[in-house]
Amino acid sequence: MVALLLMALLPPALARDACDGADVAGLPTILRVSPNVWRVAAARGEPDESNRGVTIQLVLVRDRDRLWLIGSGPSPAFGAALSCAVQRTIGHTVTDVVNTRSTPELAMGNVAFADARLWALPDVMAAMQTRCLQCQTQLRARLGIAGVSLQPQLIRVPRDPVAAPGATTGRLGPFEWRALERMPGERVLVLRHRHDRIVVAQGLLWADDVPDLRDTRSDSLLASWRTLLAFSAGSRLLGEQGGLVDPDAVGRHISYLESLRRAVEPSLLRGDLQGASGSALELTEFASLSGYAVRHPINVQRVWLELEPTIFR
Repeated sequence: MVALLLMALLPPALARDACDGADVAGLPTILRVSPNVWRVAAARGEPDESNRGVTIQLVLVRDRDRLWLIGSGPSPAFGAALSCAVQRTIGHTVTDVVNTRSTPELAMGNVAFADARLWALPDVMAAMQTRCLQCQTQLRARLGIAGVSLQPQLIRVPRDPVAAPGATTGRLGPFEWRALERMPGERVLVLRHRHDRIVVAQGLLWADDVPDLRDTRSDSLLASWRTLLAFSAGSRLLGEQGGLVDPDAVGRHISYLESLRRAVEPSLLRGDLQGASGSALELTEFASLSGYAVRHPINVQRVWLELEPTIFR
């Protein structure tokens, strides 16, 4: 039944059997980054109709006869297109999908990989059970025509837990992993491919850009980034967008957030309303980063709201 629904909702070129007749130009581009690792590039910014919701890059890892997909994309239609692109580019079928955190941009394509095992942390699985329908509805409203395949009956939540509840480290297939907090109770799975020494840090790393602090807490992030910095020693990393970066990129995130907290605290004590709006607290050493103009004022407001009750309690 799910397969029939998916076929009915996909664009005609992708609804035919497998990749038969699909327009190559319309398929996601898969970029090789190491002998066994590929990435599906994502747009910077917010999900919308023009970027089809593809704002978190996905990663593919080959492990002998298995092919791991880290995140399945923002919609069933995108997942189907990606499945076709994987077959044409890599010549393998996805056998395992990992949802590293509970967000629709990483999980609404799950249904397109019907034969794959779906993995997640137990707490991420529970959060998806609770939130997926609401998150899907919100994403569909943002994507317009690009979100037509986002239908409640096409939500597929992982059933294979990465580890027992509460576990923070372990192994999964070709990966070593850590579970790190973005905020209390909201964890993300970080995966390190043992052979190619590449760390996948969705939700924790924005290559050559300002970090996005929405739905996070700064003290949790700082602790997680310090763990990530140690975990990624001797490796390179892939984050939300962009290519491979060195662990120094994590150090720059730490420097940014520490500088931001230091700037917000005295502004709070002065009752500086311009600081609360995010318009006056500039961090000039980070101003050349591409997302600074849009993202930094929002980050200021986020940290202001977080620190305000702790300073004035």
